[in-house]
Amino acid sequence: MSSSLPYAESRLSLPLLGPRFAIWTFISFVMLALTATWSIYRLTPMISDDFSYANKGIAWDAIARHYLHWSGRLVSDTLSSALLSLAPPWLKASLGTAALAGVILILSALGARLAGQTLRPSIVLLVFMLYWLMNPDLGQTTFWLVGSANYLWPNLFNFGFALAYVWRLQKGTTSPAIGLGLCALAVLAGCSNENTGIISWCLLAGLSIQRYRRTRSLGTWPLIWLVCMGIGVSLLVLAPGNQVRAEFFTAWYDQPLTWRLWEHFSRRFPDAMLRYWGVILVMLVWRVWSGPTTSAPARRMIWLLVAASLLANAILMLAPNIPKRALNGSFMYLLVALSIYGHDLLARSAHRANIQRALTLTLGVCAVLWLVSTALILRSYYGTWQQNHVRQALIARAIEQGHTHIDLPGYHFRTTLRSRDRFDTYFNGEAMARYYGIEASIAEYAVRQHYDLGSGAPPKP
Repeated sequence: MSSSLPYAESRLSLPLLGPRFAIWTFISFVMLALTATWSIYRLTPMISDDFSYANKGIAWDAIARHYLHWSGRLVSDTLSSALLSLAPPWLKASLGTAALAGVILILSALGARLAGQTLRPSIVLLVFMLYWLMNPDLGQTTFWLVGSANYLWPNLFNFGFALAYVWRLQKGTTSPAIGLGLCALAVLAGCSNENTGIISWCLLAGLSIQRYRRTRSLGTWPLIWLVCMGIGVSLLVLAPGNQVRAEFFTAWYDQPLTWRLWEHFSRRFPDAMLRYWGVILVMLVWRVWSGPTTSAPARRMIWLLVAASLLANAILMLAPNIPKRALNGSFMYLLVALSIYGHDLLARSAHRANIQRALTLTLGVCAVLWLVSTALILRSYYGTWQQNHVRQALIARAIEQGHTHIDLPGYHFRTTLRSRDRFDTYFNGEAMARYYGIEASIAEYAVRQHYDLGSGAPPKP
């Protein structure tokens, strides 16, 4: 990124602000976003499947057993256990914050690279705010630890590899060290998530074919990387554990194929795509206000990524159920498409005033909504952090007194801008008891009010 970028950015994209003020506004917002993100990670308690994956550990026999009997997500499942087993809370929060920042930068940079433009800070900010505000399930894909290991971190590997691959196609040279490093990243990218792994492989293969047709040269490394990514995809999709897991969902798989296709494309698929309405709205506003992209290659890439987004959710027709967090991969492709569109618009010399106003308005509206959303999430998560102290105190007292049964109050969330900003509340008493090394049974009951160490746990109904 050139040293003149901040000035150029403020001049082109923030016309209502002076260059220095624009730079300090950008820096202040980034610091606020990083601090808020770290704080939310730090306030998120161990919940849901966190206890199961902490119990699993990272021993080779445990990894193999899980792969053979439950899930092919070697990367996500091992990363979950590693973070839970090895990392102290502040380090987990720091790693999660770094992963989120990395994903945002990669999505923005990939869009800039595909648009043939320089990365612009205003687009980075917009991608971040839309990721936060329009994420199909922000709490479960980003702040819940096992959820982030299944969605946030795989996106880091997947789109990080895609960015490196596209950069290599455009630059044409690779050192042996970088080539071998990208081989490892390619396997991680392929073995990360079922739908995004397959679709990203197809997109990169298509770009490679297009480049070869145009230049009649490709090189050896891109082919090696595609093979490595294909190996990762195969490890994920062909895992024996996937078939074992499918046996728990016979009610879905026993239905006729035509019924499953109709159920998916008539109900589940439209609902999934409407979850991204904010990103779609921004691009439509830009289209009306500033016009379409002037670059034919950028236009083709935008439509290709929109198609990838549609396909990522279409593939879910094979899944017996679709939790909202599973829609995250499709969402990533739309954010890259938006990044391409934004970078292409900002590169224009004609109609610059309209483009500047459209981007400034978009950033302003998103910033206000992000501030409201973040304040409410911090307040809500701080409340659950207080409640978690009560739960831990109840467990400690029960262990000390030798109880054979423990009743824990559930979590009560204060208001958030969206219900999907909250973490997962699935409860597994057996895994929790095993984590604490006790024989007692643990159950959870619903509550309708906030509680803390001062008020004590609400009585069981």
